[in-house]
Amino acid sequence: MNNASNVLRLKRAEKKYTLDTVAKFAGVSTNYIAKLEKGASSNPADEVIVKLARTLGLDEDWLFYAFDKIPLSTRKVLKANPTLAKAISEISGDENLTDLEKEEFLTRTIDCF
Repeated sequence: MNNASNVLRLKRAEKKYTLDTVAKFAGVSTNYIAKLEKGASSNPADEVIVKLARTLGLDEDWLFYAFDKIPLSTRKVLKANPTLAKAISEISGDENLTDLEKEEFLTRTIDCF
């Protein structure tokens, strides 16, 4: 089980929602929600992640990251700033930089926004 799976299950239980209730809010099958909670499925559609976050009161960006996806808010920024997207790609792929140097440069770059 991954972190997203555990959190989905715990938040559903905390809100006293059934699998069926969450499935209806998310627009998917009860079986699919059960698979997500067990970690048997780990690539939900963006729309499902948004609906799950809203239904369960979770931070949407966090849930995207938990499913190893780039949040929609981040994608909007990158789309609106193609130079930033290119810089991130180039820095990430630069084998001459250490991971620490990459992180420091990206942090300074983000602070400019």
